[in-house]
Amino acid sequence: MTTSTEAPSAPRERTYGNWRRPYKPGLGRFGLIPTIGLFILLAIVAVVGPQNAKAAVVILVVGLVLLTPTAIRDRYGRHLGMRLQARVAWMNGVSRGQNIYQSGPLSKVPGGKFLLPGLAADTNVYEGRDGLGRPFVMLHFRKINHFSTVVQCNAQGGSLVDKEDVDTWVANWGDYMRRMGNEPGLLGFQVVVETAPDSGEKLRREIAVQRDRTAAPFANSVMNSIEQTYPNGSPTVRTFVAFCYDGATHLGKRTRTPDEMGVLIAQRLPQLTEWLAATGAGTARPLTHTDLAETVRMAYEPAVAPLIDRARTAGGSGLTWDKVGPKAAHATWRDYRHDGARSITWVMGEAPRGEVFSNVLADLLRPHPSIDRKRVAIIYRPHSPAEAAGLVESDTRAAGAGVDGARSDKSRKRAELRAAQRTAQEEAEGAGLTRFGLVATATVVDDGTDADDDRLQLADVAMENLSAPSRIALRRAYGSQDADFLAALPLGVLLPEHLTLKLPDT
Repeated sequence: MTTSTEAPSAPRERTYGNWRRPYKPGLGRFGLIPTIGLFILLAIVAVVGPQNAKAAVVILVVGLVLLTPTAIRDRYGRHLGMRLQARVAWMNGVSRGQNIYQSGPLSKVPGGKFLLPGLAADTNVYEGRDGLGRPFVMLHFRKINHFSTVVQCNAQGGSLVDKEDVDTWVANWGDYMRRMGNEPGLLGFQVVVETAPDSGEKLRREIAVQRDRTAAPFANSVMNSIEQTYPNGSPTVRTFVAFCYDGATHLGKRTRTPDEMGVLIAQRLPQLTEWLAATGAGTARPLTHTDLAETVRMAYEPAVAPLIDRARTAGGSGLTWDKVGPKAAHATWRDYRHDGARSITWVMGEAPRGEVFSNVLADLLRPHPSIDRKRVAIIYRPHSPAEAAGLVESDTRAAGAGVDGARSDKSRKRAELRAAQRTAQEEAEGAGLTRFGLVATATVVDDGTDADDDRLQLADVAMENLSAPSRIALRRAYGSQDADFLAALPLGVLLPEHLTLKLPDT
């Protein structure tokens, strides 16, 4: 009998991927609406042509001039018509003063309150208790009748954790997203990771409580040194999960009252937080009214963070929802200025191509010394099992038609067909189908000096460096800095659901 002296091969590290853009019906590079416009244009030309050839030519030329911008797309899939529409909408908003917000006693805000601007201005806040007796906050977006609630997680992180445990967490997170597709009334949920400097108030409070005044001088000297030096440069990382529910029932689309939605969320929160614990999120607890108010207040004015931390250790800040908004805010085409701070917000233009590892977001979520406060929000909008089955079948048929209709360079079309077939197979085996996006905000302190622009530029470069290892193409949210800043907060704001003209999800 012989024995082998070769070392066993190391297990192959797991990779993840196969995400793809949702299929958009249309002719060639045209979307659905431009394709309908093209057929209408051809029908008009066919009717007018036999009677007046010159008029038909003029109509055809004008129509093609209007439709051509919708066929010119950038690397992010946005066509020229979208970019022109965004610029025109921005100029129209600036002419009306919609990019400037002021609140408080001397403003036009009803009651002189400090309400949130934009999409969150028309919100009510409620507080209840879930099935475990824990208090929780519920936001009501009255205009679109959405309800959201927020939980805070004590995420364990991936440092010094075995690969097997990380793989288990990722698998459980995939199962969590699948379960969200069956969650009654859920429109979507967002995971927000916020990094900011630690004010050191908790440490000072703990030292003050534990200190023995009769201790040796050397011990007191060491404690004084710890109190002064430890908070410097030490970041605090907080993780939130916000759930957004539709206020309409599935039967007859009857509108639920806030009391009914409070009962629904109270029943679901214990299960939702229990499932989160298996994903590496640690202990999850619902945020109270005051907790959420403090979080939003610090986002709009980072300078008050030490004061809020000090108030927490003294028994609570007592902040209410009518005091969380900025006193003044000014949105420009490129950035957002609010209460002694300036922010830049980016959105995900393109997901990582190919396969990635489980730590793909580690660099993007890491604190950076050039950024005073950073938030990265991943927004998930799961499809129900019935919707998912129809979508994967539609995508597979469309990808197959793309291969048959391609005259040259069929390799990319074949790759899209293989990805669609793989997605259909996974869905048939029980996997869920979820749309996702990412919003990231970097905030720096604005003290009114000449160095403000330099700090903002450094934060811009820092975010570019942080996103590069993650292979996520971030594009600046030009012309919508204020709305996207709000979307990065743990409030459950799903921007596609706030559109005035909303097409069907499928």
